[in-house]
Amino acid sequence: MSTVTTETISKTVLVDFEPAEAFELFTAGVASWWPVRTHSYGGDAVTDVVLEPGAGGRLYEVTADGEQDWGRVLEWDPPHRFLLDWQIGEARGTEVEVRFSQEGPGSRVELEHRGFSSDAPRDRYEGGWDIVLKPYVEGASR
Repeated sequence: MSTVTTETISKTVLVDFEPAEAFELFTAGVASWWPVRTHSYGGDAVTDVVLEPGAGGRLYEVTADGEQDWGRVLEWDPPHRFLLDWQIGEARGTEVEVRFSQEGPGSRVELEHRGFSSDAPRDRYEGGWDIVLKPYVEGASR
């Protein structure tokens, strides 16, 4: 039996893009910045990462062998936020929410990963999101 905790991983980054551009890069442009070499099932074999827009859309990687789901879109509110049902490994069934808001001439991007059970690898995701968000921030810098 696992117990759901109320602990949430929270990450905030600032980018030079307006919220609509920041949202677009994070979602439609995910393949251009996601570090698949270290943060995917297929590693160097990944040829694409796709986040299908709209509730019910999928987040998945593509390799020559097929597709591997990472998540499903639960809520879609461009350019303000989206919510995913995270479907990776031991963190399956957690939620990832990403919010975009104006901050000066750019945007504040807030990511929350929540709903971890006591046996899920929360600590691994705490540092993992830093690695994932770094190339996003670099791609969103003018």
